[in-house]
Amino acid sequence: MSKTVGMLVEQDYQDMEVWYPLYRLREAGHRVLVIGTGSAPSYKGKFGYPITVEATAAEISAKDLDGLIIPGGWAPDYLRRHKAVTDLVRDCHKQGKVVGAICHAGWVLVSAGILKGKTVTCFSAIKDDVEAAGAAWVDREVQVDGKLVTARKPDDLPAFCREILRQLG
Repeated sequence: MSKTVGMLVEQDYQDMEVWYPLYRLREAGHRVLVIGTGSAPSYKGKFGYPITVEATAAEISAKDLDGLIIPGGWAPDYLRRHKAVTDLVRDCHKQGKVVGAICHAGWVLVSAGILKGKTVTCFSAIKDDVEAAGAAWVDREVQVDGKLVTARKPDDLPAFCREILRQLG
């Protein structure tokens, strides 16, 4: 059964962490909805690859989604500044939707306030941030805690996508 998965994007996203899951989910028959903050109609990744936004976080409700993916790069530092983004992440988590975060995307989870008591992984540079938010950090390619799926870096994308797809059913 086809599911709808949101993909949060902002400037300087990590190109592989957007495009690999986007195509992998589409290949599996799911709809991927590209969601931005509203600051621009499209964004360029760290390596210059552009993506067009289909909706803003303020226009989307958690009930519209079966899952939400937060890629890394520098985009999470911009994403977390928008209340609509952190509200969407928090609401998806509260409603038991799949929430996937890779690399620096852990910053968005911190700002959404959903890490207390969770076991997660992320890029090692933000380990202190996720621990200060109440999470237990582990150094592994993918970590699943309930419907929260986290990974460290682009090399972990195969395991990350495999677990996202497994959680979607």
